[in-house]
Amino acid sequence: MKKSTASGRKRVTKNVSTRGNGSRRSMPARKNNGRKGTSRKKTIVSTKTIAIITAVLVAALFITILCTQVFNHQIHNLFAKKYKVTDIDGSERKLTADEISEELESNCFYQGISVDGVDVSGKTLAEAKAMFSEIRGQQIDELVDIKFQIGNDQVSLKTSGTHLSSNIDEVLNEAFVYAKSSSLEGGDGLVERYGKMVDLKKNPKNFTSSFTIGDENISTLTHEALDQYNHAPVEAKATGFDVEKLTFIIEESKSGQTVDIEKAISDVKSAFADNNYKAVIPVTVTTVEPKTTAESLRAKLGKVSSNGSKTKDDKNRNTNIYLVCKALDGMVLQPGEQFDFNKMIGQRTPEKGYKEAAGITNGISGPEYGGGICQANTMLYHSVMEADLQVDFRVAHSWPSDYVDEGTDATVSWDWPTFKFTNNTDYPVAIHAWYGDCWVTVEIYGRLLPDGQKVKFFGADELILEEEANEPEYVADPTLPLGQKVKERSAHNHKLAKAFKVKYDADGNEIKREELLTEYRMIQAKYRIGTLAPDGTTFYMDPKTGEVSPPAGYSQPTKPTEPTAPPEATTPPEATTPPQTTTPSADPTDNAPA
Repeated sequence: MKKSTASGRKRVTKNVSTRGNGSRRSMPARKNNGRKGTSRKKTIVSTKTIAIITAVLVAALFITILCTQVFNHQIHNLFAKKYKVTDIDGSERKLTADEISEELESNCFYQGISVDGVDVSGKTLAEAKAMFSEIRGQQIDELVDIKFQIGNDQVSLKTSGTHLSSNIDEVLNEAFVYAKSSSLEGGDGLVERYGKMVDLKKNPKNFTSSFTIGDENISTLTHEALDQYNHAPVEAKATGFDVEKLTFIIEESKSGQTVDIEKAISDVKSAFADNNYKAVIPVTVTTVEPKTTAESLRAKLGKVSSNGSKTKDDKNRNTNIYLVCKALDGMVLQPGEQFDFNKMIGQRTPEKGYKEAAGITNGISGPEYGGGICQANTMLYHSVMEADLQVDFRVAHSWPSDYVDEGTDATVSWDWPTFKFTNNTDYPVAIHAWYGDCWVTVEIYGRLLPDGQKVKFFGADELILEEEANEPEYVADPTLPLGQKVKERSAHNHKLAKAFKVKYDADGNEIKREELLTEYRMIQAKYRIGTLAPDGTTFYMDPKTGEVSPPAGYSQPTKPTEPTAPPEATTPPEATTPPQTTTPSADPTDNAPA
């Protein structure tokens, strides 16, 4: 054993000495080399072992990572919770949540889904929208054909110029996400979705879109189509007055109708909601009967009042009265309509046949075309009052007229003053006026006063006030011979008259009394006094007395000639003092045919 060992050492020593420095002694080298060699051998063995172990560990780690990556799903599934699902053939499977998610995952519509009857299975949402955009591109007139049935008539819902809207995008979005979400959480929600997806294959689901014009447009279009069928009833109406038969010419009433437009609007909306764009919608029509008939209206009408007065024996004046009566005769006022004398009769001109006759202008009586027509107008005023109609505007003469009570006359002249009244009843009013044998009459026909009532219009027996006009007005006239006196205007007293409008019952008992006051202004007599002397000198005139006197320094001619005073000129005869009135008298500037 030792020999063997020595021999081994010898080999080692030899090797060492060969590598070492030749100057070293052999024995010390052998001893030291022998110990160092043993230590290095142990170090080499240890490094190799560590390297091997490290390599094994790295390999193991790599394999572990690889196995984790490759087999993670299988490992997870091996230990994951299983859920039972049923396929379309009725077979059951147990799948993990991940496995169910993989089968549910899709960016397309599920099989079995259609929209408006069009199968969209397997299409993406963008593909489906592109397909339906072509369908929605058709014109509204091509798609919508709604008709309303009204009796035997059919009228179309006009849609030209309107915009048709569709909810197709909303419906496509709704169909796309069907079975792609659940109100349940985790695996339970996945199982529910899986069940819906499988059920679609057996029971396909159709999603429906709809069109709309908009509620406001539907209402407007429906009214445009149906408003024409709304007819208010036509009440019996007086269209004229037969002056020969003294009866109203009455147009018979007509029934009206109403259509239930609100129901028609609702029906159109319902048709759109049901995708019924070519519907025929029946419209409910209700007949509306009039409140009056020609017969019932005629029974309520008759002569309400009549007033007349004797005219002067003046041909021109009576011609004017005749022409005004002819214009008034047969005139009809509908309920609420106003009568205006000047507007209705127009200007009194020679071309219309009117003659010059005595009238009042600025408080002066003189000839004018249409003179005398105030007498016909006053008779109209009396009949209007006694027909209990509404008097809107009336002006009295400058002084009372002699053919009616004081305070009850009414003047007219072109173009002011006029006379106005309103038919304030619910029935027509007609005027019947005529002239004959120096007598003028004006009557009112219309609704009879209730319960046999009557109205009387008259002046009071006595004036409230009367002041005498006692200060004449004198005006110097250098064109008249000296001292000549010409009467230009007569004097008229200031008067305040009272009139009454009294309503009586059928037995003649007074029911109601109204008082009306009329004032006639004071008018002083007016004279023109001549101030022209024979020698051409203009004399002075005292405006208070009318007396003339020569100017200062005037000397009479050597052979003065005494001027003879010409007879006093007068104006046409003054009207006799008439009865009383009721409203303010005409202004001094008013024209007023007497």
